[in-house]
Amino acid sequence: MKNNFLHPTIRAMITLAAVAAAGAATADQLTKSFENTRTIKINDLCADPSLDKCAGLVDFYPIRETNVIIPSKAASPYGSLIKVPANAFPAGFKIKDINVTLKGVSHTNLDDVDVLLIAPDGRYVMVMSNANSSSATPNSVQNLTFTFDDSAALPLPNSNRNDGTLTSSTTSELAGIVYDEWVNVWTDPAPRRYKPTDYDATNPLSVDDMDYFPAPTPAGMVTPRTVVDTSTAALAVQKLVTSGPQLSTFNGGVPTGDWHLYVVDDFFWYDGSILGGWSLEITAGT
Repeated sequence: MKNNFLHPTIRAMITLAAVAAAGAATADQLTKSFENTRTIKINDLCADPSLDKCAGLVDFYPIRETNVIIPSKAASPYGSLIKVPANAFPAGFKIKDINVTLKGVSHTNLDDVDVLLIAPDGRYVMVMSNANSSSATPNSVQNLTFTFDDSAALPLPNSNRNDGTLTSSTTSELAGIVYDEWVNVWTDPAPRRYKPTDYDATNPLSVDDMDYFPAPTPAGMVTPRTVVDTSTAALAVQKLVTSGPQLSTFNGGVPTGDWHLYVVDDFFWYDGSILGGWSLEITAGT
């Protein structure tokens, strides 16, 4: 596929994990970071719901429950590129760990935003989808930075609550439980670290909140749905993540080549951006 995107700004920070052999250090693992600082504009079919032409789109919402797919709107650029040079890692090194950072996420209703990462070999992982939560009113976020890392304690919450609590009820057994990782999650501009997050519809026959990406992404993609057990106050299940996308899907692959980040807005209203672009931290080794 011909690529017309601007060349990304790539900066590499190198750390070596070495093992000693007869007094010499032999590098068997290498971590590098690469970034594309170009802003990703998150477009929408009709961004301003106060306009008559936009307000009328709400009449189409019920057909989402009857398996009629409403097109997602592609961001620009669509397929933001990070090119990892062929000489970035020694020959034979394979991916052992990878983290993805979105820099300066801003959107009027973050629940609408789906972010998909595709590796040079075609493997893919849903990085963020349907985080925050749908609501009758917008839940705006401004200039937030999220690093997605399998080793993080939790994914982003499927809630617009910003105090780390799980319920507003005073009688629920969950009352008073606070997840520190979610305190000020939607307002704190300091970088935060979370597991990849994909909250999809629980009904497989419904397209509501399912993820659709225009070409050239693969058709018929299946991604694991994030499940965090917040149904009981039992300590044994607090912060228990039982399902979700994993960046370890890329492990064992070749780190070099073209990595693409595809971003769509999957509902009619509101738009946003990823102001500072995105970055990859790749650990590869033998």
